[in-house]
Amino acid sequence: MMVHRLALRLVLLAFALPASAAPASPPVWPPSWEEARYNPRPASGDLVLPIPCGGAMVFRFVATPGGDGPLDDRVVVLGSGEAGAGPVEFLRQEALAGPFPAPHGEGRGYWSGKYEVTREQWQAVMEDRCPEPSAAGRLPITGVSWFAAVAFSARLSAAILAHARDRLPAADGVPGFLRLPTEAEWEYAARGGAMVSEVDFAARTPPWPEGALRHAWVAGPRSSDGRPQPIGLLAPDVLGLHDMFGNAAEMMLEPFRLNRVGRPHGQAGGIILRGGDFRTPEAALRSSLRVEIPPFDPASGQPTALPTMGLRLVIGAAATRSLPRAEALARAFETEARAREAALAEPRAALELLRRMVADDRLRLGIARVEAALAAAERARADESRAVLRAQIEAAAVLARATFLSQRRMDGLQALIDTAEVMRATPEMRAEWVRLLEGIRAEREASLEAYGRILAEMRRRAEAEEVTAARSVLAQEFAARGLAELAPFLDLAVRHGRAEPLPERARLLAEILAAGRAAAPPAGPANAPDSPPHVPERAAGRPAVPPPPPPAARPAAPAPRPPPGPPGTGATVFPARP
Repeated sequence: MMVHRLALRLVLLAFALPASAAPASPPVWPPSWEEARYNPRPASGDLVLPIPCGGAMVFRFVATPGGDGPLDDRVVVLGSGEAGAGPVEFLRQEALAGPFPAPHGEGRGYWSGKYEVTREQWQAVMEDRCPEPSAAGRLPITGVSWFAAVAFSARLSAAILAHARDRLPAADGVPGFLRLPTEAEWEYAARGGAMVSEVDFAARTPPWPEGALRHAWVAGPRSSDGRPQPIGLLAPDVLGLHDMFGNAAEMMLEPFRLNRVGRPHGQAGGIILRGGDFRTPEAALRSSLRVEIPPFDPASGQPTALPTMGLRLVIGAAATRSLPRAEALARAFETEARAREAALAEPRAALELLRRMVADDRLRLGIARVEAALAAAERARADESRAVLRAQIEAAAVLARATFLSQRRMDGLQALIDTAEVMRATPEMRAEWVRLLEGIRAEREASLEAYGRILAEMRRRAEAEEVTAARSVLAQEFAARGLAELAPFLDLAVRHGRAEPLPERARLLAEILAAGRAAAPPAGPANAPDSPPHVPERAAGRPAVPPPPPPAARPAAPAPRPPPGPPGTGATVFPARP
């Protein structure tokens, strides 16, 4: 144990030793550039870091909800399942875990550059003279090699650590550093991260309500017209990031690898470019698009530096960044290893018996490979079980809210039925309201029935601690996606899922309604005061009931105005987000 602690301290000391002296840079000052030079689309949540020459660089937080434990991470599926994806873009499983606490709320994540690095920012860091303001300076830097991009990130990190250390995000008290993104970090952010639904995350492109040309500079006269464009002119994505697609193709940190039907191929290759560029056709844009280029030009022997290659930085941190962190990781690993060993007790015992009986080293090696494959399969099953549990809890929360909304619609219709005579409603209108009421009652009962079934399945398959951990991840996801209206129903579903015994149906309904009423704003009219009255929904296949004709005794009087419909008749489970 003492040797283990000494080794940890030596590793951590290595992180603290000063790096070799970087080339001299212009001094780092507080940002003095006009904001349009480095942040043409300022937004809430921007992190602004100073860079040399009075410049700045802007970053956005990318949440990675996945649990609170030191080894917890977020497992996602990246790539493409489309025909023709092949060994370059086929589906693959990746895991992400951001090192930094969220600036507001729970969870952790990483910081991604809001824009691609510009020519002015590059010159401020890499050249001896500070750049003069110019329109060309706001173009993304292109025509630089991967090696130069890595040198740029190292030099900028050293400058900020030396002059503005307190401005960098910190993980466990240790400031971060700037680097190129990994492929998983880039594609996760490009797809929308935790801000989008699973369906939108898996789609070919991220949510672009106004079309690709509002978000990406691509080939053609309607877009880039064959030239790179200044940063920030187009609309951001859901994370507030600009130009993730088109404009400059962005270099990744790690080398290219092929996909061997779901896992990385063994050969490490060249440089990875993601997102396409200003010469990419609009029809070719997709989140899975990845291109490999050789790191050196075969003709000249020099590092490859294409006129379409650019970069975007992220802020990262060391994984074993402090002694307490390293010890927490070791404890978490031992706990997870013991749990896995318990789950695999019988297969492991059989393999251990075989190992003792076999003298041939080749057979022993084969048994060791089977053990490794067994451990990997168990890890995959555990990840899958956690994902299924989160989906069950989210579905239960949605169904609970649907039950509450159905009850609200029923209350509104019942009020109309009870006052039908006062409102001078015709028998036909009252009958239509009664039919609507029964239809909504059936919807409520179906939602409540499904809610109970999901709870029963959760209780059968998941332990209370697993449900609690899943709730923490979902709470972070709901916050990231702006689904605050689901929070009380999430907590209720988790409480019901752990209750012993499962509450009876009437109690489930009563507690769902109580949770909804406690969280809902005070009841008011279904429509704004100056909006037209809401007409009740018409049952499918039934003609609308016309208002009664004016009484013959009063031919001059206008026809009575149809009464307003029930509050909330047209409500949906998820209100539209602004």
